[in-house]
Amino acid sequence: MSFIMFVQIFGFVLIFIYLLCGIDDTAWFIWGLFSGLIRKRRVGDEELDFETLRNTPPKMLAISIAAWHEANVIGDVISNFMNTTDYPKSMYHLFVGVYPNDPETIAAVEAVSREFPNVHPIINCMEGPTTKAQNINHVIRQIKAFEQENGIRFASLTIHDSEDVIHSYELLATNYLIDSHDALQFPVFPIMEMPRFGNFFRQITTATYADEFAENHYISMVERRNMKAFVPCAGTGFAISRRRLEEFGDEDVLPSASLTEDYLLSLLLYKKGVAFHYVLNKLPRVMSNGKVRTDFITTRSLFPNTFKAAVRQKTRWTYGITMQSVSIKDVFTAGDIPMAGRYSFYKDLKAKFLNLLPLLGYVASVYCILAMFMDLEPLYREGSPVNYMAIAVFVMMIIRQIFRGYALYNVYGFRSVFFGCLLPPLFPLRLIYGNVINFVATVKAFRMRIFGEPAKKTEKKAEKAAPAKKKTVKWAKTDHEFLTGEQLQGYRRMLGDALIVQGYLTPAQFNAALNDPDRGSDEHIGEYLVRRGLITKEQMIRALSQVKHCQFVPDKVVRCLDLAETSGGFDREQLREMKILPLTREGEDLVVGICDTTKDSDLQAFGKECGCRLKPVYVMETALEEAFARKPGEDSEPGLESLELFGSGRISYEQALLAGIFAEIQGRPENEVRAYMGIEA
Repeated sequence: MSFIMFVQIFGFVLIFIYLLCGIDDTAWFIWGLFSGLIRKRRVGDEELDFETLRNTPPKMLAISIAAWHEANVIGDVISNFMNTTDYPKSMYHLFVGVYPNDPETIAAVEAVSREFPNVHPIINCMEGPTTKAQNINHVIRQIKAFEQENGIRFASLTIHDSEDVIHSYELLATNYLIDSHDALQFPVFPIMEMPRFGNFFRQITTATYADEFAENHYISMVERRNMKAFVPCAGTGFAISRRRLEEFGDEDVLPSASLTEDYLLSLLLYKKGVAFHYVLNKLPRVMSNGKVRTDFITTRSLFPNTFKAAVRQKTRWTYGITMQSVSIKDVFTAGDIPMAGRYSFYKDLKAKFLNLLPLLGYVASVYCILAMFMDLEPLYREGSPVNYMAIAVFVMMIIRQIFRGYALYNVYGFRSVFFGCLLPPLFPLRLIYGNVINFVATVKAFRMRIFGEPAKKTEKKAEKAAPAKKKTVKWAKTDHEFLTGEQLQGYRRMLGDALIVQGYLTPAQFNAALNDPDRGSDEHIGEYLVRRGLITKEQMIRALSQVKHCQFVPDKVVRCLDLAETSGGFDREQLREMKILPLTREGEDLVVGICDTTKDSDLQAFGKECGCRLKPVYVMETALEEAFARKPGEDSEPGLESLELFGSGRISYEQALLAGIFAEIQGRPENEVRAYMGIEA
C-alpha cells in the first residue's frame, strides 16, 4: 500500500467519523434550540424576580468546602464569601472539611471562625488526603449532628471548592429556587485576565478552560435543561435539597470511590428521576467607570495555568466521567429515562474517543494545506463523494466555532472571541492547544483504565517498606491560588447594583444620575437620587443595607422593640446626636440601629466607649427619632413573639427580627415563619 493510499484511507475514516459526530452535534443543537424556544413560548423562562426573592423568608442553608493543603487560600476564600454574600449571616453556616494531619489549613480555618461564628472547621476522622467525596460525606454527618445539637433544620446543602469566588446572590437564589427544585447547578466560569497579545501565551492554558466552559455552560447545559436531558453536576456551585439528602439516610451522599463523585451523584439522581436544575440568570452590574452591564449568578474560579496541571485535572475528569460513571449500558437502559437523557449519556461517553481525533485530523489537514502549495497529489479529487464529505465537515467545524464564539461573547466579551476563535482564522491556536491537552489527558485516562494509576516515587518506596494492602482512591487535587483584594473589588456589589436589581432604577436612569452636572462632587449618589425624587429614602436605605450586608428593620418592627433596658445605661441625647440606637445585647456584642447619616467615626467611637463589638442594623432616621422620643418602658406596638425565643437563647436576635419582618410581609403567624426558616426545628 502506497503512502498516499494509506493517507486517503486514514483521511476517509476520520472524515466519516467527524461527519457522523458533526451531524449528531448539529442535530442536538437544533433540537435544543427549538425545544427551548417552544418551552419559552409555552411556559416562559424561570427568571429570578428579585422582589419575590426578597419577600421569601430566608431559610437555614448549609455550605460545605473540602480543603486539603489549602492554608494559602482558604482564609481569603472564606473571608471574601462572608463579606460579600447578600444573605443574613444568622441564616447560613459554612462547614470546612479539613484533615488532622493538615495543621496549617486547620489553623487558617480556625482563625476565620473566630471572626465569623457561622464558620466551622470539621476535622476528618481519617488522615488526608482521602477523596473529596469522603471529606464531604464526613462533613454531612457532622452537619446532621449540628442540626440536632442546635435545634435547626437546613433547607439545602451547597458544595463549593476551596478557590471559588462565590456570587453575592447565590444563596439568595438558592433559598428561592430550592423550594421548587431538588437540586441546583449554577454556572462555573473560569477567571482569566482581559486577553491581549502581551498575555496570550502566558494564560493560554486557562483560556482553553474559558473557551470550553463558556460553550458548555452557556449553550450545552441550557439545551440539556430545556430538553429534560441529563444535566451533569459541575463539582462546585451546586446545591441539594434536604428532601433528597434525607433519602440517603446514613449512607454516603457522594460516591467515595469515584474521581468525579459530583458527576456520578448527578447521574444516580437522574436515574431516580431527580434532575439538576441549571440556573442561568443575568443581573445588572455597575462597573467602576459607571457603565452598566449584565453579570451571571455564577461561580468564578482560577483554573490551572500550566500544561501539566491541566492534563492532570482533565485526566481525572475523563477517567471519572467516561470510565467510572457513565457506560454504554446506560445509553440503552430501559425504564423511565427519556430518549434525550440517554442521548446525553452517549454524548458524554463518546468524549473519550472524540478527544483523540482532532490531532489525527490535523495531520491530514496539514497534508491538504501542503498540497495546495507543493506538487503533491490531492487526497480526493474534486467532485468526489469524499470531497463533499470533507467540505461538509469543514462547514460544521466553522459552525461549531460560531457557536463557541457566541458563547464567549456573552460570557467574556468580543476580545475573547477574537483570541479564542479568530487568531488565526480556521485553526485558532487556543483551540488547537486545548485539543492537545484533551488528547494527552485522554491517553493518560486510558492508561489508568488499562494499567491502573501510576504510583509516585514516594508511594513506591512506602509500598516496598509496608505490607501489601488494598489500594484506595486518593484525592488528585489541583493546587490553588486566589485573587488579590484589588482583583476582588470587581466582584463586590455597589449601591447602583442593588438599586437596579431591586427595580428602583433603570440602568439608563442611574447612568444619567452619575453624569448629571447638577450633582455636587461631594454629594453621595444615594443622596442625589433621593433629592431628585428618583428613589425614596427607604429604597435607598434598603439598597444600602444590602451593600453593607446589614439587616434592614422596618419602622413597624422597630416600634415593637423594648429599648428601655439596652439604651438606659447610655446618654440618650448623645445617642440621638450620633444617630445610634442600642437595641439589645447578644453575648459580647451590642446590636445597634443606625441610619444612612450615621457617621462611621461616631460608630467607632461609641464602640470603644461601650467596650464591645457592634452589630449594626439599618433603620429609617424617622424611626430613630421616634424611638428616642419614647418614654422609658413605653412601646407603641405589641412586642414580637420571636423575641421571647431570643431571650431564652434559642434563636439569635437577627433571626427574631427576620421572623417578625416576614410574618408582617406575608401575613402569617411567626411560628409558621420560623418553622419555614428552619430555626424552630
